[in-house]
Amino acid sequence: MLSRLALVTLGLGALAGAASAQPAADAREPGQISLVGQATLEFPPDFAAVRIGVVTKAATAAAALADNSTAVARTVALAKAAGIEARDVATSTVGLQQAFKTVRNPIGSEQQPDGFQARNVVTVRLADTAKLGQIMQQAVEGGANRIDGVTFGLRDPGKAEREAGVAATRDALERAKVMAEAAGVTLGPIARITAPPRAERPSRPSPMMRMAASTDAHSEAVPIEAGALSVSAEVEVVWALRQ
Repeated sequence: MLSRLALVTLGLGALAGAASAQPAADAREPGQISLVGQATLEFPPDFAAVRIGVVTKAATAAAALADNSTAVARTVALAKAAGIEARDVATSTVGLQQAFKTVRNPIGSEQQPDGFQARNVVTVRLADTAKLGQIMQQAVEGGANRIDGVTFGLRDPGKAEREAGVAATRDALERAKVMAEAAGVTLGPIARITAPPRAERPSRPSPMMRMAASTDAHSEAVPIEAGALSVSAEVEVVWALRQ
């Protein structure tokens, strides 16, 4: 009787051991390797944009605005004469406000009205970046008295981003091959490719130069160097492994 009880107990124990071992075998997953590829490519800018401003002051608001409009009209006409399309010339800022001057008195100083000041800024975009310095100088000679900023960019930044993404994927593949060979395994099919959400990447390449200046009308042509724009990409690739 005792021996039969021992056999039954042993049988139940064996079944319990088999039941607990089976899930462990099912839980095993094929090996994987995950790598992040990175790439930074440089592209020559295919357009330049300059903000050319005119600030005028006069005794009355009408006079300040009229003088300002005349100078701005010359700037726009200059851009069109240089072959720049109308869609690439746009007004970005218009302002008219009362001007003040500081007047000292026995107890200190005070601000008193001093005519009116008008301001108009036109953004000019051109494909031939080599002409940028010439355009700026001619604008100043025509009455402009502010250069608020110069930027360089790409008309199709998405294409540059895609090329950088391809280069980043290739970088991940090359690194994965090296690591797999060192580990004595073989890369299997790709399980997943992940890139950062588009919102985390700049929508446009960052400009390489920005400046603010007030230029003398008798100075030499403004020297401008476009340089290159850098576009970076990062891609995570996961492969299954073959032993």
